[in-house]
Amino acid sequence: MSIQVHLRGDDTDGHLAVIELVMAAGEGGPPLHLHPKHGEGFYVLEGEVTFQVGDELVTVGPRAFAFAAAGTPHALANRTDRGARMLVLCAPAGFEEYFDRLAAARPGDSTPVLPDPAYAFAVGPPIGGARPEGV
Repeated sequence: MSIQVHLRGDDTDGHLAVIELVMAAGEGGPPLHLHPKHGEGFYVLEGEVTFQVGDELVTVGPRAFAFAAAGTPHALANRTDRGARMLVLCAPAGFEEYFDRLAAARPGDSTPVLPDPAYAFAVGPPIGGARPEGV
């Protein structure tokens, strides 16, 4: 996964953060989780990404937008054989610090990078990466 923070809360009086996220083919994402303090939007630029928002599961391509309001369980994964690139919008800002820590993690390090529970916590399993055979 490649991560680049483009806009920080320091630049927007804490209102918005924008992060570019690149997911490799078949890359699983985070577990089903929620953010008690901020909404999180995902604008797909390239490829296809599968999102779970609440009980709904949908796969979308370029120019599609998925949104999880504060308190709404959500997850995402790239279940295709091609990479995907998206913009992640967090409003209000603050969660970009977690993305900074993810980006700084060393490849091959098995120590999980966990978010501050005040910003996010898991409520279920991940969607999973590569799509199972025959699906």
